[in-house]
Amino acid sequence: MKPFNLSMVFLGVNHTEHYLSYELQCDNMHCYTTVTRNATYLTSWIAELLSAFTPQRGRRLRVSMDMIWDQFVNDANLYPPVTLQFCYDHTCIVYQVSPPENFPRSSLENFLNHDHVDFYGFEMLYKVQYLRQAYNLVVKNWFDIPCQACLANPTRYRNVASLSVQNMVSMDFSKLYTKPLNLLRSDWRSNVLTADKFFNSGAQFFKDGVLYGDA
Repeated sequence: MKPFNLSMVFLGVNHTEHYLSYELQCDNMHCYTTVTRNATYLTSWIAELLSAFTPQRGRRLRVSMDMIWDQFVNDANLYPPVTLQFCYDHTCIVYQVSPPENFPRSSLENFLNHDHVDFYGFEMLYKVQYLRQAYNLVVKNWFDIPCQACLANPTRYRNVASLSVQNMVSMDFSKLYTKPLNLLRSDWRSNVLTADKFFNSGAQFFKDGVLYGDA
């Protein structure tokens, strides 16, 4: 099985608004991504996305959502560093919460609880529970991609428990998608994402977007 043809181009940095821009390419698919620790920029990205969306005739806004934190947390008093990712169409934002107490709760409250926004991802239950326990944030409409795939095509996707993003990409694209060990073992407390962490974070959007995106 052949791997994807992956590449990344650094587009520049904005020192005033504190963000870096990249273009990710995956075969013939591309995504423009911003990495930031600026909560104001995150708020602006969300506002721009919502302002361009007009809910009509049952149309809903589908957003790919991912989160990474140091450990699964059952204690609401613990606040480990978090990296958030939201993607729509060919754009993504990766927001690094640094320091941990700067979690952008006010920026996310209405977005996550929006009547017409649906959030899709893998292992969504853990992420939704974490946001509720640690920050009292409610994700109103969320969907786990493997479960949705099984409901849509139960014959093809029988074993939901084993459907990771790697499994689904291999099945639907007949290509190899793996995360290297240096990504899985990397330190997510770092203030700046390294290229391997950033690329693999963004690359997941291509698979999610093609399979379930709001084209």
